[in-house]
Formats: sequence, C-alpha cells, structure tokens
Amino acid sequence: MNKTSYFSLLCKRNIVIMVSSNMAIGLMDGPMRWLLPLLLMEKGGPFLVGLSFSIANFGDTVIAIFGGQFSDRFGRKKMLVISSLFYTIGSCFLLFAFWQGGLIFIIIGMIATIFIYGLSGISSGSTLALITESISDEDAGKALSLVSFGGLMGRILGSSFIGILFKTKPVEALIVMTVFSAISVLLRLQLKETLQLKSIGRGISLIGHLKDTVNAVKMLGSFCILSIIALIGLNGLSLSICGNYYSPYLTENFGLDSAKIGVIFSVLGVIQLILTPVAGIIVDRYDYGFLNSLILGNVLSGAFLLVFALTHLPFVAVLAVIVSSGLGVFHSIGYDVMMAKISENRFRATIYSGMMAVWNMTFILGPVVGSILYSSNPKLTFFVASILLLVTFIPIKKIGLYAKINDENI
Repeated sequence: MNKTSYFSLLCKRNIVIMVSSNMAIGLMDGPMRWLLPLLLMEKGGPFLVGLSFSIANFGDTVIAIFGGQFSDRFGRKKMLVISSLFYTIGSCFLLFAFWQGGLIFIIIGMIATIFIYGLSGISSGSTLALITESISDEDAGKALSLVSFGGLMGRILGSSFIGILFKTKPVEALIVMTVFSAISVLLRLQLKETLQLKSIGRGISLIGHLKDTVNAVKMLGSFCILSIIALIGLNGLSLSICGNYYSPYLTENFGLDSAKIGVIFSVLGVIQLILTPVAGIIVDRYDYGFLNSLILGNVLSGAFLLVFALTHLPFVAVLAVIVSSGLGVFHSIGYDVMMAKISENRFRATIYSGMMAVWNMTFILGPVVGSILYSSNPKLTFFVASILLLVTFIPIKKIGLYAKINDENI
C-alpha cells in the first residue's frame, strides 16, 4: 500500500489550492471570531450579539443540508466558491456597517453575521468530498489535516496581525480582512471539479436526489447511522455546553487575568497546529486509524476535561485545558476520514452535511444547558461536558465493529 508524503500532497493541484484558500479564509476568520462580537456588543449590546449569532447558527444548520445536496448534484467547486463569496460579501457588509450607527448598524451588522457564519455553511460537505476525491483513500487523513493546518495557521496569523492593525487603523483592518476573503474566491476558482461529470446536472430533481440519498443511508444501516449521530451529538453537546465558559472559569476560580488567558489560548492554537499533521499520520498509518483518532479526540480529551473540572491547582487546570482542547483536532480528522470511508461518492457531501446539521443543532441546545449548569455550579458545567465525551467510547466502539464487518463482506 503506497502512501504519499505531505510534500507530495502539496504538489497536487486541489490540495495546494484548498490549503491556500483555507489559509486566506483563516486570515479573515481568525480575527473575525473576536472582532465581530466585539463590534456588535459595542454598537448594539449583548442582545444584538445573541440574536445575530442565533439567526446565523440556525441558518448554518438549514443551509448545511441543502449545501450538501447541491454539492452532490452540481459540483464541489461551485459550492466552495459560493461559500468564499459569502464570506467576502459578509466582510463588505461589516465594513459598511462600521461607518453606521443606531438601527442601520444593527440591521447591517446582523446581515454581515448571517453571511459570514450562516450562509457560508453552504460548502458543508464539499471540502471533505473534494479533498477525498482528489487523492487515494490511504492519504485521506494527511490531506484533510493539511487543509485544516492551513486554516489554523491563517487564524493564528490573522488574529495577531489584524489585532495589532485594528487598534490604530480599524478601517484598514476591515479592508484587509475583506481582501483576504476575496483572495480565497480567486483561489477556489482554480479548483478542478472532482464530481464525475455524468453526475452533474443529471436532470434529477432535488427531491429525487434526496430520496436516492435516503436509500444510500439505509444501505449503511441504522446500527451505523445511529452510532454516528450519537457520536456527533455527544461531541457537539459537550463543546457547546462548556465552550463559552473556559475564560470566566479560569478568571473566577484561579484568578487569571486576560493577558494570561490570552497566552493560554495562543499556546493552545500552536498545540493544535502541531497536532493536526500528527492526526493525519495516525489516521493513515494504521488500519482503522480513524478509530484511534476518534478515541484520542473524544475519550482522552474528556478525561483531561474531567481533570480540569475537578482540580484546585491552577497549573494542573491550565495544562488540562490545553491538552483537552488540543486533542480535539484528532476528532475532526478522524471523523472526516470515517465519513469519507463509509459514504458513497455520489452522496458523500449530502450525507456529511446532513450529519453536520445534526452537530450544528447541538449548538442550539448546548449553550442553554451550559448557562443553567454554570449558574448553579461552574464545576458542574465541565464535569457534565467531560462525561459526555467519555461516553463517546460506546458509539466509537460500535462504529468500529460496523467498519470491520463491512470490510469482511467486501
């Protein structure tokens, strides 16, 4: 079984374009993750922040389902280009909104949020499909980790660069972010379509395609599908329950100021950057390597999160949160490779985006549960989140059994 090196993968057209375009989006998205809420809070208060992101998350959930179907019917490249275009349009709206105040800003700011964090989700499933269809199955882990690496690198560099620039030249900073997203559009226009030409524009209606997809899902069996839904549901709930409370918990329980917390999250970003290619190697090197990656990214991550919830020592708490969050990259790579292996090419994006919609739905319920838990007992928030991750061992084990039985029948 011949496997390709990371350098050789970067010589493949679609891979290098996706790494570059994801880095360009990351250069915009990294600072946007903290800058957009900051501007919304400053101009419209916490209600505007909550309302804007709630609408955007709902839109992201809905459009993920249709985006996957469009990708499987009309092509991966089109959806990826449209997604980058939505990022660019949203950045332009934010730039225009920056000059406004009052009701006009509220309206335009909400529209910007919907484009950036809602409509851009139309490419859900397209990245996985295009990457895995551009290389051999044996190199899927490394290829997906390379693309993730590009996005992480962009977010780290963009957040630092834009953060410095925005302090003195906010308009220029917003313009630069818009340019970065526009560059991603130009790069993705150079992608080579991987969906078989005979599958594009076949004349089958959207409903017809959905019926075909349902039949493909049925072929996987309820045993497999329910296990996957359980896995992503537990993972998503865990993240959405505790994800917003790391900073306040570290401040309230251990007395860490914003500067120290900033350093912690910077270190975390570097750790994730380092572990991403490692995850790709683990997935590709071993038979059923994606199972090992899922265990590391969920069960082991949950164990360290449990340590974080129970410890009274600041050093142990900081180390635990860095390790637990860093291991999360193993879930991302393992899950993507798993979905690529079990889904048929023609329905890959639809199935993947459907599962992504399920994951997105947990972010509607999770924050509500998290706020209740944190209000009653902050430690309970992370304790519950850790237990949810530890329980993922059950669906992961069942998915492994399905994968091995499926291989034996081939």
